[in-house]
Amino acid sequence: MTADGSLPWLDALFEASPVGLAILDASLRFVRINPTLAELNGVSVAEHIGRTLREILPELAPVTEPVVRHVLERGEAVRDIPLSGTTPRQLGVLRHWRASYIPLELGGARCVATYVEDITDQVTAEQALQASELRFRTICEAAPLGIFLTEGASQVVYANPAAQRMVGRPESELLREGWGAAVHPDDVASVTAIVRAADQSRRGDLQVDARFVRPDGTVVWTETVAREVYDGSRHLGRVAVMSDVTERRKIEAALHESEALFRELSENVDAVFYLSRPDVSRIDYVSRGFTTVWGRSREELQSNPDLWLTTIHPDDRARVTAAFGRDRAGFKAEYRVVRPDGSVRWVSDRSFPVRDAEGKIVRIAGVATDETERRTLEAQLLQAQRLESIGRLAGGVAHDFNNLLTVVMSHAAFARQDPKGAEEDLISIERAGRRAAELTSQLLAFARRQVIEPRVVALNALTGQVDRMLQRLLGEQVALETQLQPDLWTVRVDPAQMEQVLVNLAVNARDAMPNGGTLTIETANVELGGGYALTHADVVPGEYVMVAVSDSGEGIDPALLPMIFEPFFTTKPSGVGTGLGLATCYGIVKQAGGHIWAYSEPGSGSTFKLYLPRAEGEVADTAHAAPDPAVRGDETILVVEDDADVRAIAVRALRVQGFRVLEATDGVDALEVARAYAGTIHLLLTDVVMPRMGGKELAAVLVVERPAMRVLFASGYTRNAIVHQGVLEQGRHFLQKPYVPATLARRVREVLDG
Repeated sequence: MTADGSLPWLDALFEASPVGLAILDASLRFVRINPTLAELNGVSVAEHIGRTLREILPELAPVTEPVVRHVLERGEAVRDIPLSGTTPRQLGVLRHWRASYIPLELGGARCVATYVEDITDQVTAEQALQASELRFRTICEAAPLGIFLTEGASQVVYANPAAQRMVGRPESELLREGWGAAVHPDDVASVTAIVRAADQSRRGDLQVDARFVRPDGTVVWTETVAREVYDGSRHLGRVAVMSDVTERRKIEAALHESEALFRELSENVDAVFYLSRPDVSRIDYVSRGFTTVWGRSREELQSNPDLWLTTIHPDDRARVTAAFGRDRAGFKAEYRVVRPDGSVRWVSDRSFPVRDAEGKIVRIAGVATDETERRTLEAQLLQAQRLESIGRLAGGVAHDFNNLLTVVMSHAAFARQDPKGAEEDLISIERAGRRAAELTSQLLAFARRQVIEPRVVALNALTGQVDRMLQRLLGEQVALETQLQPDLWTVRVDPAQMEQVLVNLAVNARDAMPNGGTLTIETANVELGGGYALTHADVVPGEYVMVAVSDSGEGIDPALLPMIFEPFFTTKPSGVGTGLGLATCYGIVKQAGGHIWAYSEPGSGSTFKLYLPRAEGEVADTAHAAPDPAVRGDETILVVEDDADVRAIAVRALRVQGFRVLEATDGVDALEVARAYAGTIHLLLTDVVMPRMGGKELAAVLVVERPAMRVLFASGYTRNAIVHQGVLEQGRHFLQKPYVPATLARRVREVLDG
């Protein structure tokens, strides 16, 4: 025994103990402390001795001091008190301990022995476990999927709310009876076999598709996936996740029924139904109609998807391929297919996308119908209508020209009878000639055979230029209003022709308002989409400038609307108009690449809408320059014309103005004349269509031989010989027949000076 009464072995045990030990006196001062507790506190053994509990551990003192005093006063031990806090060892770091306090007498004085164990790691693990369990339960309670936990083979120890709802039973009943009691009688055997096989093979995972019967008799289809749970090598049970697939099963059943109905329909109609992959790399389905229309087996197409393209008529293939390339999923086209026997069928083909829930295209579905019979009937109807229109056109032309010829021949006869008093007759003949020229010009405009000089035009400005003329035409009873969109796009048209269109429409509107009214001219920028193009033939989607001319007049009978643009068709009284006004408008707009539509109802007025393609470029000056009367010259002109009378007029008109004139009857004759003439030929004036050699071929040869020579073509009907789509080719000069001597001389002067 040592001097202080302690045993040496006990001292050694105190000092070496892995548990913190200390002795506190009645004043709560440390009398003794082992290194373990001193290290836990972060203060040396020597610094503890003689200092109070509050001085060493001020944060823990409020909890520990009352306990120590209680032990001192009562002489009763207090065990396993949990403590949490920080110490000087790790300020700011929360630690956990378990402490016991035991009364002790030391040297006759009452003391308290303290036993302290650091349980921070244990508490942290328990808290993590509790948090994990809380997360698990929170997730399971909120999960839309049913979750079961089982012990052993099938004893349910947990079922989340979703699982309880699916099988229609509370957790208490499931824990007591298990989930097997709720399985549909017809599925019990298969479910039992699957579970037993999994137990015997120890495969771990299993999957069960089964029906459950709720207490109210409703049946729920479920899919369950279960996984084995082990603690090391010890089998704990299974965790099972259950999905309610009742709605999916219903949809699948409806889908199967729909597919059966679709196949029944598609296999028994003449139309061709098909389903393909989005990239058309594979045809998943094509109906029996394919064999009927294409004359090939379905197996051929499914094994070779390119067969669809190769069977398209060569003249249609590029157009169809381009349309398909623009929008595979919204493709629509009519085209011809060539069958193995060489026969041709017209088909109307349309496809649309099939999307999944995320909007992704997963299939392309389409239907193609045989339109051959319809096309044949339409062609027959169109031919009949064309013959009717030609008959009306021929009758109208004959009627008007017979009247004009009557005027010309009669006044010519009067002039021969009385040459001295022939001035009035000559004036009448000239007037009839101008009317004939106007009639020819209108016919060419309708036929889109006029030679035009299109320029970039601002239609608002052009409309303003013709306002005053329109006011005179309309008279005082008709008010003219304009609604012009600012920043209107420009268009490429022949300004003179557009003026003619506006005048023709205004005159028609005036005649439809005999008691007065309002004429409105409106302009706007519009974009015509694919939907509009589908309902309006020959319309290409794009940006257009719209010009609308509306009146408040009598309107047009709907039955007559399809015929109003035909030449010589008119609803006006006899002697009023020529019947060519709207036909001329139609031809001019079409030649400009646009289209025109009429909207009207009897009693509600009419609106004519012109759509002209948007154009880019500098706006040209549309003001009309005054003709220069000084058109004389002394240059040499080679006149080539196969019509002797017309040639004589041209030669005479030019010689009167001082020009030297050579003449020839056709291209071959002109070459001989030109090669025989040693002087300079300044200008070639030639007809376009002539026997042996035409004007275009003649000009090509002579321009090489005489590079400085200018060329002026004159014709009444060009047949596109020197124009393209009615537009004069670059560097060409043209004079429209018929012409008068002054016009001829002025045009020759312009070309020579140009």
